[in-house]
Amino acid sequence: SKATVSVLYCFLHHTTKMNSLRVATRTTLRAFAPLARVTGLDLMQVRTKVTAAKKGKAAKKAVKKVAAPKKAVKKVAAKKTVKKVAVKAKAAKKAVAKKAAVATKKAAVAKKRVAVAKKVAAKKDKIAAKKAAVAAKKAKAAAIRQRAAERARAKKAAAAKKRAALKAKAAKAKEAAAKKKAVAAKRKEAAKVKALKVKKIAAKKRAAAAKKNAALKAKAAKARLAKKNAALKLKLKAAKAKLAKKMAAAKAKVQAAKAKVAAKKADVKVKKDKIKSSGPVTAQTLFMQQNKGKGMGLKQMHEKFNALGAAEKKALVDQAKKNLAKRNEIKQSMKKPASKYALFVKKNFPAAYQSALKQTKDRKEAFRLATKAVSAQYKQSQ
Repeated sequence: SKATVSVLYCFLHHTTKMNSLRVATRTTLRAFAPLARVTGLDLMQVRTKVTAAKKGKAAKKAVKKVAAPKKAVKKVAAKKTVKKVAVKAKAAKKAVAKKAAVATKKAAVAKKRVAVAKKVAAKKDKIAAKKAAVAAKKAKAAAIRQRAAERARAKKAAAAKKRAALKAKAAKAKEAAAKKKAVAAKRKEAAKVKALKVKKIAAKKRAAAAKKNAALKAKAAKARLAKKNAALKLKLKAAKAKLAKKMAAAKAKVQAAKAKVAAKKADVKVKKDKIKSSGPVTAQTLFMQQNKGKGMGLKQMHEKFNALGAAEKKALVDQAKKNLAKRNEIKQSMKKPASKYALFVKKNFPAAYQSALKQTKDRKEAFRLATKAVSAQYKQSQ
């Protein structure tokens, strides 16, 4: 068979003497080739490449060793047949045991069905007995309700009689109470009439007293109003006098302010006139002043000035320089003399500013610190 051939091939291929055994395997496979064809084994898968160099002693040894594996193959086949028989016997026993188990299960199911049917019948009997008991209870309850209804009707009739008797008594009591109320009402009306008369008399008295009091209060109010009016008139007069004084003071302030402004303007005008009296400061303006009113426009004057020679322009420039010197002298004379604080700051501020820059890199902060320090020094020196 295929199994025996494969076992032989593995056994012979993995022995220690590899070279000789390979030759032996090839020869054995050739010997088993007819048997393999019968069993259907495809020996073309196992390629036998016999080498010509190793045919001698190795082939003889292989033939001797192949005899032993043949016996082993026969033993394996016998064992397999025994195993197959045992397996078939076990399968038959299992089938018989399964059939017996199925039969026992069917019997048990039949017994259970019978028991269930008995239980269902017993439950149906119990339900019928319960229904009968319920019907009896309902009949008893109906009889009890009828008796209770009859008793309730009798009680209602007795209660109706009692209510009628009570109503009659209540009606009589109402009539007696109404009579009493009518008498009491008449008495109350008479008392009210008397009380109204007394109230009217008291009201007349109170009205007369109120008139007197009102007249007295009106007189006192008039007197108070006259005093208040007099006081208000005096206050108004005083307020008017104050307002007149304030208005006069305000007018005086306004006039003084106007006078100051006019004086400042006059001073400025005088200063400007003084500065202008020095004459033009540039050569071109000096030339334009000299030629003013000669029927020339600004453009013509500029063209004429640009067309002047160097000698003429030099004379104008010299005259303009003299006028500039005069103007600087006039401006210097008009300047106010510097104050003590200004001179102190001019002298001490640079050093204070340099020391402040050492403290901080921000120039604004350094300027602020320097001015503060200089003012403090000036206050100490005074």
